[in-house]
Amino acid sequence: MLALTSRGAAIAARGDNRVTGNINRVGDRAGTRGLSSCVVDQDLMIVDADDDFVAALRHTREALIGRDLLAIIHPDDRAMNRERLDALVAGGPPFSITKRYVCADGRPLWVTNHVTLFQVGAMRHVMATVELLDGPPPGEEDRILHRTAECILQKRRLRNQYFDSELFGEAGFDVMLDLFVQDLAGRSTYTTSAAIASRAPLTTALRQIAMLVERGLVAREPDPVDRRRVLLRMTDDGAERMREYLRATIQI
Repeated sequence: MLALTSRGAAIAARGDNRVTGNINRVGDRAGTRGLSSCVVDQDLMIVDADDDFVAALRHTREALIGRDLLAIIHPDDRAMNRERLDALVAGGPPFSITKRYVCADGRPLWVTNHVTLFQVGAMRHVMATVELLDGPPPGEEDRILHRTAECILQKRRLRNQYFDSELFGEAGFDVMLDLFVQDLAGRSTYTTSAAIASRAPLTTALRQIAMLVERGLVAREPDPVDRRRVLLRMTDDGAERMREYLRATIQI
């Protein structure tokens, strides 16, 4: 656990009633709305949190108080959160932000924070009223899964720079990843394009595509503009299986 800042230590040591009073008043109002609260100093060290916040993150109070707030925010959300907090401390208006905390067990926790600045004597503090979400907001999961699929594809293609691609195969999986990425981007994919994107020999890739079609994971459709060409798309079953796989990889 990170050490308290001098201001945070002073507040924690004397149990500053003004900070605790602020968070208790918010907690009283939030109790019927399923909200929780957290207070940090202007160095973004946590100086107080209500019981619901501690429980939601599956931490102990001792593990949270004095910790850097950014350490419990998902790495992909830290830069955006830091930018908004810095603007607030510099005199900007209160704001709301949807982001992920990282729980003690490593799982992401989606929240919307409503963030304000308040004064305690000569010290300024930031209070977040935390609204728990059932999952990512609409459209956000697609963005995350798209990025995850692209990252896996890039790593697999990087491997091919160091090893012969024929040593490891899996052209069918590369085809499915590429189809998933193209679909989320709103782009159509032709059979030949998908085969080339797999980086496997053309005959091998076409054979893998035929197997995916046979298993009901991928479907062929004639191009409505040029019927000499064949479009390739993931079936509903194939897309849902890929989503489940990518969701699982995010948890690792």
